[in-house]
Amino acid sequence: MATTPANRKPRMPTASEPKTVLVAGATGRLGILVDLLLARGHAVRAMSRDVDSPATRRLGSLGAELVYGDFDEPASIEAAAAGADAVFATGTAHKVGPQGEERHGRNVADAAAAVGVAHLVYSSGDGAAHDSPLPLFQAKFRVEQHIRSLPLNHTILAPVYFMENLLNPWNRPAVMAGRFPSPIPVNALLQQVAVADLAAFATLVIEQPHTFAGQRISVASDELSAVHAATALSRVIGRHLEAEQLPADELAPGLRALFAWLEHVGHDVDIGALRRRYPDLGWHDYPGWLRSQRSRLRDLCPNPALVTG
Repeated sequence: MATTPANRKPRMPTASEPKTVLVAGATGRLGILVDLLLARGHAVRAMSRDVDSPATRRLGSLGAELVYGDFDEPASIEAAAAGADAVFATGTAHKVGPQGEERHGRNVADAAAAVGVAHLVYSSGDGAAHDSPLPLFQAKFRVEQHIRSLPLNHTILAPVYFMENLLNPWNRPAVMAGRFPSPIPVNALLQQVAVADLAAFATLVIEQPHTFAGQRISVASDELSAVHAATALSRVIGRHLEAEQLPADELAPGLRALFAWLEHVGHDVDIGALRRRYPDLGWHDYPGWLRSQRSRLRDLCPNPALVTG
């Protein structure tokens, strides 16, 4: 397992020139990309269906231009993307399911092509395949194929299972009861990626479009078992957690199918090669990611005073 200082920031090369970037769905999980792009001197358009929401207004306070856009309204995406150097978008399955994700992905790609955006960076998913047993991965594959069919420079990033899934609301009761919830058997290895690492990689791609055009890159930060992850979390919060596989019969059908895939097929990214090829992205290992999440863990656990830092 690789080690990385907890709060190490990306040491990417300085951007050669400021770009105008539309981040579609800017208030979602990958909204951290807006913060990173702004910090590196780019002009960011933060696209949202609700430009008056607190999350959207926060981005405006940082310097982002707030623009209306709805994944189900292609004309609104075209208006938001017009004149942009790059568009970043990700899947929306958590909100609209596999069919909605495919529709939204196609709409974003079509809009970017229609207004002549120079580069589309799309976050799909490692495991996307036409013959996947998961409708979600089939939908992601069809979006990728559609993007490739368009006269549009593009890069597809394919993240593995997110470290941030630990912080999903449905995991809170288990953690508060002293259990570390695992989607697969607790001694099996699971590849995971930190959202911050994916955002850093997307920033690199946006800043170096000619280097990455036409590529599909799977992105993973670390690989470890739930037993080791539970030990790491226990150290951060100051109380013992026991790793426990989530009972399949208590899961929604979609999650049950995804977790079965993770257990029996799973991700197989060469993490060492990825880190060697892109050494300056400030990669997180799992303990380092946990330390970077102390404020969120303080809210998650019943003994917040024990969370240091």
